[in-house]
Amino acid sequence: MDVLEKEVSAVAEYRPFYAQLVELEQKNATLVFDYESVKGNKEARSHVHALRQTKGALERTRKEAKAESLRIGRAIDAEAEEIKARIEAMIGVHQEAIDAIEQREKQRVAELSRRLFDLRNTGAVENTAADLAAAIAALEPLVIGADWEEFREQALDAKDQSLQTLRRRHADRVEVEAREAELARLRAEAAERERQEREAAIARAAEERARAEAARAAQEAEARAAAEREAAARRELELKLAAETAERRRVEAEQRAEQERIDAAARAERQEQEAKERAERQAKEAAAAAERQAAEAVRREQERVAAEQAAAAAELARREANKAHKTRINRAALAALVAAGLPEECAKQCITLIATGKVPAVSIAY
Repeated sequence: MDVLEKEVSAVAEYRPFYAQLVELEQKNATLVFDYESVKGNKEARSHVHALRQTKGALERTRKEAKAESLRIGRAIDAEAEEIKARIEAMIGVHQEAIDAIEQREKQRVAELSRRLFDLRNTGAVENTAADLAAAIAALEPLVIGADWEEFREQALDAKDQSLQTLRRRHADRVEVEAREAELARLRAEAAERERQEREAAIARAAEERARAEAARAAQEAEARAAAEREAAARRELELKLAAETAERRRVEAEQRAEQERIDAAARAERQEQEAKERAERQAKEAAAAAERQAAEAVRREQERVAAEQAAAAAELARREANKAHKTRINRAALAALVAAGLPEECAKQCITLIATGKVPAVSIAY
């Protein structure tokens, strides 16, 4: 009490503040707020506002007392700073908790926004029917629950939109892959029919040649037999020789026919192998071309998604920077109005009205 009486005797105008300050400090020491609840947070803010009003009243009294004398003014300033420091200490106890809650709220909203972005881009890079089906299967059982909080409606809509897009892309891709498979099957069947027809034609030609050779050999043998019968007595030895010659020619004809058959079979087998290798080579070339096209489509889609993400990040950074800039200007304007003697709540209301364009011909230069 001796120190308090000495301080009060120095500047009489501060006597009401010292009495009020003791009461505020005692009250502030006993107050406990539930900052996490809406009611407790509101009560904490109201208490801080009351302390700020006391600080504003002190500032007005300081200015009035200081005008009387420069010497008294220095004493007033010193005491005012001490009182302000004690008030700021009380404010800091509550403001730190309030600021922490606001920061957690920003982080919560940012995390929900990121999850919403990922949900909207589900399956964006998948391109095959199997991959799209897997993306649909992973998304369909996803439960949009209470953990989405105020973003739940947007998340439900994003899930529906993503499923619609994935199902449409899956149906289109299934149809394309079915057409590609059917085309490959038809090509293979055509190649097989061509091979079979070629082999049948070769076999028919060999058979016809063999029959012609046999017919010619039979005619020649019959002619020789007739000539030999007419001169049997005279040409018995010649008949034996002719028979041996005919037998030899028959054997040679059969051998030639067999050789031609073997040659035809070898050519048919070689042609079949060449056709098979050509079909396999064409199939590999078609598969390689399809893989290159798929890889190129994936690359283009990845580049598009990356560009969209970069643009979204840049826009978010620009909005945050603009918001921070406006906040600094508004706080500076608020401080100037309060320093000029305007109550803080009134000053806040003025800045809000001007910033929202509700005061004609008046604006804040951002």
